[in-house]
Amino acid sequence: MKFMVGTSALALVASAVFGGAAQATDQELVIFNWLGGSEREMIVKLEEGFEAKYPEIDVKDINPAAGGDDARGGIRTALLAGEKFDILINTWPSLEKEMVDNGLLQPLDGAWEQYGWSSALSDSWRNLSNHDGKTYGAYFIAGNRSGLWHRTDTLKGAGIESVPTEWDGFLASFGSLSESGKLPVFIGARSWAQTEWFENALLKTAGTDFAGKLARHEAKWTDEPVKATFRNMRDMLQANCCADAETMLSTHWTDAADAVLKDGKAGYMLIGTWVNSRASNEYALTPGDDYDFVQFPTIDPAHADAMSVDGKNLVVMENAANPEAAEKFIDYVLSPEGSAIIAQYGQATPSAHSDLSGYDPVVAKYAALLQSSDVFFVLDDLLPAELSGEFRVSLQKFLKDPSDANIDAITQAIEAKANEVYR
Repeated sequence: MKFMVGTSALALVASAVFGGAAQATDQELVIFNWLGGSEREMIVKLEEGFEAKYPEIDVKDINPAAGGDDARGGIRTALLAGEKFDILINTWPSLEKEMVDNGLLQPLDGAWEQYGWSSALSDSWRNLSNHDGKTYGAYFIAGNRSGLWHRTDTLKGAGIESVPTEWDGFLASFGSLSESGKLPVFIGARSWAQTEWFENALLKTAGTDFAGKLARHEAKWTDEPVKATFRNMRDMLQANCCADAETMLSTHWTDAADAVLKDGKAGYMLIGTWVNSRASNEYALTPGDDYDFVQFPTIDPAHADAMSVDGKNLVVMENAANPEAAEKFIDYVLSPEGSAIIAQYGQATPSAHSDLSGYDPVVAKYAALLQSSDVFFVLDDLLPAELSGEFRVSLQKFLKDPSDANIDAITQAIEAKANEVYR
């Protein structure tokens, strides 16, 4: 296996693609792997397992130093520069649609039938990558974005034996945490993690159907359910949940993870289940014993089962030099061997070939929820990039000023941007 890191790596790939002695052979598989930390390690393990099974194929792992918190910028830069790779790891449906519309991806329907991937992935997961009747991606990671993460000793120290499942009870629990010297909730809002709170509050306030209409701009951002969601979030802020706005806006989700799960200085954080891998692998905590999660509390009982989910899929580029090896890699990742590697890193796969007994208690818990909840793909990842940017900034403005007047102003701003983007 060969690793390429940063802009110099992209230059090497460009050299290999556009001519010169380093030209790639048909036994080379190039994977654009922008992930970091333990997630990157998981992909590398999958690549190593694949090479062991197919020793005639040499995997080149490109890990770009794109900078910032949103890898889409680095991906677009690579694409605009004409870089060539066979597989891209994707986690944004909106980016996938953008690439499909621009003819950058190969459909996978032929491979789907050839390898029998329907035995691994249900139609609902396949449909997430369906565009105009064709399948362009295969999901291999499934995550719960509705989990409130906490240390068990932190809650016990505050006299909280179980996290309230109703909104009002959840807000009422902040007093016990504050009295025990803990910040009730840590929100790292410097970039995008503030969206997690709005999206889950929206699902629990208005439901998945309305959220879908909002994502497609069939509903307006100035509609009452959106404003009601902001008011529910204001109730949380006024219950003294969090640090001051400047602190929230100067910290990342990783700071929240450190404060809640590593240092025990705060009660809850809301983030995707990738934090499970961080807690177990980087903090050396025991899942289910040292830490756990509870689903976002119910606001409207009619939407009690609403759940925000995410996922990562593998897409094959239209200009892939070795699409056959790319399809073999996808097949390996969905296989029992690949699923076992994913389980080792504390993540769940939607593949039916996974052995649930290989999951830790936390993963097994949310894997079951994936089957029983009213799921909705994380809203921010469904939005076009320009609208996503306005959405994130508007939420930061809300944290600084949650007044009715500002709620009106920011919802009007998001709606104005939506009108530009969707016209």
